This record gives sequence, structure tokens and C-alpha cells, in this order.
Amino acid sequence: MKVNNTKNIFYIFFACFICITIFIACEQEGNSEFTSEVQLYKNAQLSNIYDNEIYPLTIEFTTETNVLVSLAKTYKGQPTAANLETLQLQWKSIQLIWKQLELYDLGDIANSFITFEINRWPTNPENIEEIIASDDVINADYIATKGSSSKGISGLEYLIFSNKNTAKTRRLDYIVAVSKNLELKANQLASIWADYAPSFTTALNNGIDGSQNQVINAMVTLIEEIIISKLGNALGDTNGGTIEVNRLEAYRSSFSKEIIATHLSALKKCYSGEFAQTPFRVGFDDFLTLIGSEAFSEKINTQFKDCENKLNAIPSSLKEEIENNPENVIALKDAMRELLILIKVDMANILGSTITFNDNDGD
Repeated sequence: MKVNNTKNIFYIFFACFICITIFIACEQEGNSEFTSEVQLYKNAQLSNIYDNEIYPLTIEFTTETNVLVSLAKTYKGQPTAANLETLQLQWKSIQLIWKQLELYDLGDIANSFITFEINRWPTNPENIEEIIASDDVINADYIATKGSSSKGISGLEYLIFSNKNTAKTRRLDYIVAVSKNLELKANQLASIWADYAPSFTTALNNGIDGSQNQVINAMVTLIEEIIISKLGNALGDTNGGTIEVNRLEAYRSSFSKEIIATHLSALKKCYSGEFAQTPFRVGFDDFLTLIGSEAFSEKINTQFKDCENKLNAIPSSLKEEIENNPENVIALKDAMRELLILIKVDMANILGSTITFNDNDGD
């Protein structure tokens, strides 16, 4: 149940407003006005997602990639262990921002394929090594011509967390060039979202082009990716049970657990709408309560808590846990699968959403 008084006051006010409107509508024009008010509520939800989550995250992402470029240049000029550690910490900070934004790969953003340019995982070490071994001048313009699996956040992880000697000149050039390219893509992402935002917040239909429908599909896609790619592959789900910890995302940096925790937090915030300290926090839970499915809304909240508990029960890195106590990671994966069913099947049906085909079928 909600414990935030400010949001409760807003919800009560909004619900009373809608109830009065429904009564008037029934007297005058049947149920058509109710549909209009539901759309108003949906617009409030979508505006909340953009204004209080996507927009501030894109600004933070551009700011932090700018810092990344500065630190990469510092490391190139003075390739010391201390400067490398500072650069690695900045990489982790950027990952935590991106793993929240990654949920919203939809609409114009998905059509632009910019998310692949920002973080194509897994990276391609062979291509990176070939580029470094070549005679080509390595700079930002040159990196822009290369495939997405040879750059971006994942490519940078390989460069600064692998056991290779990062202090060599061409590797240092590559680190700076990839950082500059990432800064460029961060600014492009913010620009695409700024142009797309008016359409995103006003696409209120229930069809596949409706924004609420696209957000639900994005949630489903991310949960499936966690189950299959970010947990299942390393657990051996696709190779007869042989554990392969190098198939974890960000295994070189031992940051896999933090990535999944950030994904789970982003999903929960998307569901609840609790992005910022403002009374205007409309989420899927409020929407479900509005249409009479409060008990089901609480069921999803309970499952989010179960996923969090299963993740918190992993005391070490995902790599160590898979190697030593894989049953704990399997329990997390199973909890995520239960969450998937609640959102992909039950919530989508209640809200009249259409789940589009996805190769990452986690059922």
C-alpha cells in the first residue's frame, strides 16, 4: 500500500475529480466522457515518466559522459593506476545512469537504433584488437565508422577493465575516442527524446503505437532480457547446464549484480511512477486502482519485493554466486519470471495492451 501522504492526497483528489466527471458523463453522454478522463489520467502517467525520469536521466547522462571524456584525456596524459581507477569509477557511474534509460528504448528512440551505438552487448574484443593493431589513425571520427560492438559503454569496459596493458599509446587513443563517441551519442539521445516527447506523452490509444502500450512492452522486453541473457546464459540454460560466467554482462568489471539491481529499480519506478518528490506521480499501480484492480496492483508490488529480496540474498558478485551458490541466482531468475507473467500476461490484459512479438521470450 502507498505510504507517501503527498501522493495519497493527489490520488484522492484525482479520483474524486474523475468520479464526479463520470457521474456527470453518465447523465449527459453515457460512458464516452469516462474514456476521455481515463485518457487524461494516461497522459498524466506518460508526462510523469518523461518529465521526472527520462528527461533528467538524459541530462545527467550527457553531463557524466562529458566528465568521462575529461578523465579519459587525463588518463591518456598520465596513465597511472590512480587515474585508471578514477576512470573505472566514472564508467560505473555512467552504467548506473544508462541502465535506467535503457528501459525506455521505444518509439523514435528504438527506430533510431541509438541504444545499440551507446551500449551493444556483448562487445567484440577481436574487432577492437584488430583496430588497435592496425595503422589507422584512431580518433572520434574514425570510431564513429566502426560497428557498435566495438565501442560504446560495453566496448569501453573491455578497454579499461581487461588485463591488457591500457597504457600503450594506441589503446589510450582508443579509450579517448570511444569516450568522445559516447559523449556524442548521449547528446544525440537527449535531442531525439526532446523531439519525441510531445508525441510520446500524447499517444494515448491502446494500440501498438500507444505510448502506454509501448512502455509495457519495453518492461516485458527488459525483464525477458534479464531472465535469458543476463542470468540464464551464464547459468547454462542454453548449453546443457554448463556454467559460463563470462556470459554475464559486465563480468570484466564485476558489475553484473549492480546492473540488474538498477534494472529492477528502474522497472519498479516505472510501475509505481515514483520518480521524484512531487505530488504528480501517476504510475501503473494508480491506473490499476482507478479501474478497480487494486488487489492485483498490490500483487505486483509484492512480486517486486520478492525480486529485491532474492537479489539482496546474493552477498557477493553474480560471478562468485553462480560459481559457488547457483541456486540463489536461479531463485532470482525464477522470481523475475513470476514478475514477467504478472506484467506480460495479467497487467497487459487488464489494461487492454497488446504485447508484440519478442525474440527474448522468457516464458
